[in-house]
Amino acid sequence: MARLIKMKYKDFEFESNPAKIEVKYENNISTTELFGSDSSVQNVSRNACAVSASGYFYGSAGTELASELEAVYKDKSAGFLFLPGGGCLYAFFSAFSYEISADESAVFYKVKFTESCRHTKARHDFGFTYAQSGENAFHIAEREGVPVENIMELNDIKSAFDIEEGDRVVFK
Repeated sequence: MARLIKMKYKDFEFESNPAKIEVKYENNISTTELFGSDSSVQNVSRNACAVSASGYFYGSAGTELASELEAVYKDKSAGFLFLPGGGCLYAFFSAFSYEISADESAVFYKVKFTESCRHTKARHDFGFTYAQSGENAFHIAEREGVPVENIMELNDIKSAFDIEEGDRVVFK
């Protein structure tokens, strides 16, 4: 079974992953009627990716976590959003709301992030990656363009096959 990473935006790491995460990719499609009964369909462009999530912060720290997340929201600059499945995108924190239960034992939150299209084609080098299904150190070394020895040494791995899906693998 894959181990999921915790969702993180800028310096805020979610204590536990949101209960629901929706990642939405959408293209702009143009349809032009042609003479007769045919039509032409063309992919015009790709819209920015939108990530929506919702969940709960529990316990006495719930309101404090909601306040911390609100402060991150108020910083209008874009930042890196790491998703539990290992995906990453450079995004703006575009919406935030929360509700506190009457007894203050839980805070329900909703967040939305919108991809910054300026960074969609850039490959970001963080010096680490997350292992995908079926990968081992040899696959990751090839994908990242580094010697397999670097991966083995930096991650204190005895066998190139000791890596599991979802593992954070340092390569620099």
